[in-house]
Amino acid sequence: MYKRLAAILIALMSLAAVSAQELEWSVDMNAVFHNREVEKSVIPGETYIFTRITPQIGVSMDSTRHRIMGGVTWYQPMNDRLHGYKVVPVLYYQYKDCEKGLDFKFGMIPNERPCLPIYLCSDSVNRMNPNVYGISTSLSKPHFFISAMLDWRQIMTKYRREAFMVLGDIGWRNSNTANNGDNYLIVASTLAYNHLARSGARPEGEGVVDNFIAYPRVMYTHYWHNASISVEAGMLLSCDRDRIGENKWLSQAGFFGSVVGNWKWLTVYQGIYAGKRQMPLFDKYGSLLYQGQSFFRDKIYSRTVVSATIFNTDYININAQLSFHATDKTTAFWQQLAVRFYLDRSLWGKYKKKKTLKYYSPLPGQF
Repeated sequence: MYKRLAAILIALMSLAAVSAQELEWSVDMNAVFHNREVEKSVIPGETYIFTRITPQIGVSMDSTRHRIMGGVTWYQPMNDRLHGYKVVPVLYYQYKDCEKGLDFKFGMIPNERPCLPIYLCSDSVNRMNPNVYGISTSLSKPHFFISAMLDWRQIMTKYRREAFMVLGDIGWRNSNTANNGDNYLIVASTLAYNHLARSGARPEGEGVVDNFIAYPRVMYTHYWHNASISVEAGMLLSCDRDRIGENKWLSQAGFFGSVVGNWKWLTVYQGIYAGKRQMPLFDKYGSLLYQGQSFFRDKIYSRTVVSATIFNTDYININAQLSFHATDKTTAFWQQLAVRFYLDRSLWGKYKKKKTLKYYSPLPGQF
């Protein structure tokens, strides 16, 4: 094993010797107050007040196409005894070619999970475990895009079950210049597979569980000078099987759509699901199998979000949000105030040298 590691290090040093290297670094921090008021539910209301910071440092080569980054993600609830904190490592390789539209990451990748839709990733999972452990890749062309992800979120041990998700997203669009004001049409589909294996001890009554999800959809976005509106509609389909017991497939289907309106600093979102109850094995396996928002367990789910940007620059975003949730069984009202700060080498250089760079800050993807 040591010979292989030595060979890898020698290869990396050889590559560095013939390539221009640059020191890379970034700091991504979130501070969040989130309060949940829930009616008619066995799930009690909760209040989250926490900070989460991800400092990274590494090296890039070949005009930043190759990058190796390392760091940590530190989640810390704000309480008097500093209980409940979580620190996880960050270590990954990235190849990014902007001209070809290719982005590939492999390793322990920070803050990748927030890009997942709410039926695959709830906000609770996002805040507690935003990192992906495996592979994340995407290819973006003017009229075509495809992405894939492997998230090995839990490794098998003697008493712990193996759990992972495979995700794919593929679609066509009429233009890739939506940010310049073109009206935007997308026809796409998301495919996902959640797998829960047995633990190493293989106790009696523990079996393998499969969960397949598909979401074919159409989205249209219309732009005005300072405003836009997006309409999305599709079918949320899933199949589940618990290989122990009856060992039969359970199938669910329903309509899932949304409307998003944006005007300057104000955004309003309305989403609705109507159909058969999703996540049929949730009572038995919970979030170990299903990472999505648990409101989809009901026949009808309406989610209304009003979001206001209080302050926004390339490196800081302050956002207030009100969320109203209603199903055929329960209602909930959430309030949130979030601050996100982001800074990296390129952004630092932009302000330090007072130059206008072709730089896209990740801040528009708000917490």
